[in-house]
Amino acid sequence: MRQKTALLGLFLIVAAQPAWAFYCGQLLVKEGDYKLQVLDKCGQPDYSDSRVEYRSTVLRGSGIQQPGLDFINQVPVQIEEWTYDFGRRRFMQFLHFENGRLIYINNLGYGTLNGSE
Repeated sequence: MRQKTALLGLFLIVAAQPAWAFYCGQLLVKEGDYKLQVLDKCGQPDYSDSRVEYRSTVLRGSGIQQPGLDFINQVPVQIEEWTYDFGRRRFMQFLHFENGRLIYINNLGYGTLNGSE
């Protein structure tokens, strides 16, 4: 029994696909890729959404010139979220881009019947 459990655990480790990458055909898509690279590998996503978020950064005033004077800088970040549906035999993939760079990938569960297989 112990041997079967160890073999099952080893199989799951080897078979598990990392959350930071997935395959489009034989091409690996991974975090850090650019949008154009993903488009070349996978084609157009099945769904996409985009928006701009503003993130705050604090710029500290120098102690000699303006002690205690801080500036808040609003930086725009272009967010794009794509979903690929590879059909009912594979997980759908959710991709989150910031300023054209793939930041993270999530598996969404199995695809639908009408996805490309």
